[in-house]
Amino acid sequence: MAVPADGRIVVVVGGLATAHACQQARQQGFESELTVLSAERHPPYDRPPLSKAVLAGDIDDTALRFDACALSVDLRLGTTATGVDVEARRVLTAAGDVAYDGLVIATGATPVRLPGPGEQLTLRTLDDALALRARLRPGARVRTGQASVSRW
Repeated sequence: MAVPADGRIVVVVGGLATAHACQQARQQGFESELTVLSAERHPPYDRPPLSKAVLAGDIDDTALRFDACALSVDLRLGTTATGVDVEARRVLTAAGDVAYDGLVIATGATPVRLPGPGEQLTLRTLDDALALRARLRPGARVRTGQASVSRW
């Protein structure tokens, strides 16, 4: 189904797919409302460097070339989509429902946590990478079950 010329496209989450979806909508002549809902507080960024350059301390940011103002995107950072009412054509959020005529869901995956006690860290977001990097220092020990492993 095509989005009406005066309709609204809502994109849920804020990674590479989000940046491309917004850029493509504008390049293909969509001039109406374009809204991005992202639970994260960072504008769209590239995830692969998180486990490499960010974790190694080479860079602190992997921001994409995504100019929300230039693309006339209503960028709602810190807004978590909690559901979709398909019949009413609304994305549900804690900040209120957001109507859509076209919907792009680019949520990616959620890390799987293993059963059992103890703290578990994940590496999916920029904040995860920065927090993990702060804890990985030369000589630090990582517990994996009964074993303990040194970083260096």
